[in-house]
Amino acid sequence: MRVLILAFALVFTPALLAHDTWIIPSTFRPQQGTAVQLRVATGMAFPGSEVAVTPDRVIRYTQHDSARVRKISNLRVEGTFLAAGMTPELQGDTILSLELKPRVLEMTAREFTEYLREERQENVLHLRAQQGKSNSPSRERYRKIAKTVLCVGEGEDQTSLLSEGLLLEILPEQSPCTYHAWDRVEFLVFFEGKPLANARVVAGYEGSTGHQYPVKTTTDFDGRAAIVLKRAGAWFVRVLHITPAADDHEADWQTVFSTLTFEVQPELRKIP
Repeated sequence: MRVLILAFALVFTPALLAHDTWIIPSTFRPQQGTAVQLRVATGMAFPGSEVAVTPDRVIRYTQHDSARVRKISNLRVEGTFLAAGMTPELQGDTILSLELKPRVLEMTAREFTEYLREERQENVLHLRAQQGKSNSPSRERYRKIAKTVLCVGEGEDQTSLLSEGLLLEILPEQSPCTYHAWDRVEFLVFFEGKPLANARVVAGYEGSTGHQYPVKTTTDFDGRAAIVLKRAGAWFVRVLHITPAADDHEADWQTVFSTLTFEVQPELRKIP
């Protein structure tokens, strides 16, 4: 097992680990009963993909409307994307949620330090220094979570505000189906079902590149963060959280990536 992990680390660099994963629908605003094509993208530049998630890595892939939760099936690799399809049954908000199996990665002390600095994880850097491990290799168990919100037909509801019970979850405080350019919107971040304070939240739009996110902020004591949507089009919000791994013989750290994608409508023009 150790040989396999080391071999994996030779080709799986910290830069690849830092790739974000997003759910990208063919349309964020489908009509009721109309098929929607879904693509899971993993890359540095939103919404592009550099490597495909394989179906065997998926723990959970669901669609949740105001009536029920259903599994998304028929997963397949298409180029650098994991593809699937779904058909919204009801008007209103529909949440799509994806959770991938965790993986373990070993990094040298230099690689891990560089990775933490790029991710602005000063608390982890400080903790490693306190433990006298700044010059020690690191073993990290990481997992990725992604959500998106579809706005089906003309209806709106509060489904998109509901928790999916994910380990690290981003919840909008109002339906993304109401978002317009230049709106100031708020999100709540939860880890293990509790508000996550002082978490770094980043956001962006088409062409945004990892570690050069156009929007950066931090959650308050209640796990709340606010951003201004400076343009229309597809957007993502992303959170990364690193904690010491408890009772894990293969890893020293647990890392969770979580994203939420949605569409922002053009700015509302006020009639004079």
